[in-house]
Amino acid sequence: MLVEFADVYDRAHQLVGKTAYFGGDLQPTSPYPCPTSIQCTIEEIADDVATVSTWWLEGGPNDTRFVFDVWLDILTPITDS
Repeated sequence: MLVEFADVYDRAHQLVGKTAYFGGDLQPTSPYPCPTSIQCTIEEIADDVATVSTWWLEGGPNDTRFVFDVWLDILTPITDS
């Protein structure tokens, strides 16, 4: 699955992963684009910007974690189903 989003600097990012990494009921037949979510860890909050990382996305020679600056108001807590 491919998910695309823009960070606070309006830079586009694409995340590729298993459907289980993303929220919602995404199916191969879902109409696209469609909203979804990604579990992340908040690393830092400064004013209205949150620096977040994902637990499943890392790479490079030293398994560097990928971090993104996103608007704080788009984050929602995880709810148990």
